[in-house]
Amino acid sequence: MIMTILRFIQTFLNNNLGVVTFIVGFLAIYLYIKQKNDRKRDAASLILQEIRYAEQQIRHYKNSNPNQYNLADRLLPTNSWNDNIHLFIKDLEENEIDMISAFYAKAKYIDFLILKRSEQKTNPHQQPALPVPVGGQPSQTGQTQDQTFPQVVQFSLPIPGAELVTIELLRQISYSIELIYNTPVVEKLRKISNRKWYYIV
Repeated sequence: MIMTILRFIQTFLNNNLGVVTFIVGFLAIYLYIKQKNDRKRDAASLILQEIRYAEQQIRHYKNSNPNQYNLADRLLPTNSWNDNIHLFIKDLEENEIDMISAFYAKAKYIDFLILKRSEQKTNPHQQPALPVPVGGQPSQTGQTQDQTFPQVVQFSLPIPGAELVTIELLRQISYSIELIYNTPVVEKLRKISNRKWYYIV
């Protein structure tokens, strides 16, 4: 019985080689497109989560005491937009892509300022390397030349008010950043993230 079935399958494949080749090719293309769309759907979900978390942090700060900047956590622990922007070129308009990119750019700058403020709080001194004349340089004959040669010396130099400047920058950027989670552009990303597994367009 089994041998009969195997012979039938072999005969069918031999007599319909073109059809089999077409089916295999179609399946390969379908799987490629499906994999690409799965990646786009997953990326959209991650981007939505990143935007939602960043805006939650910003809103929490704006509702707190404006005289004390307490935004200390990074807004973007991950950045899926920069890595996957090419996946959404056909789904979003240029101005919509610019809007999301501007949000991520400002959030990234806020993260930089948060890190800078942390460094200023833990080490309130700058450590610049400045040339300082320290005397003559021996020549090849062992004689000391009259010309002095600067050497690089590390020393601490306090920067008064540096943290206050950073805090003011943080405040300005945090209040100027445009929140986009409830806008039509993010709604497009939400629709992409909710596409069914069989969606291949």
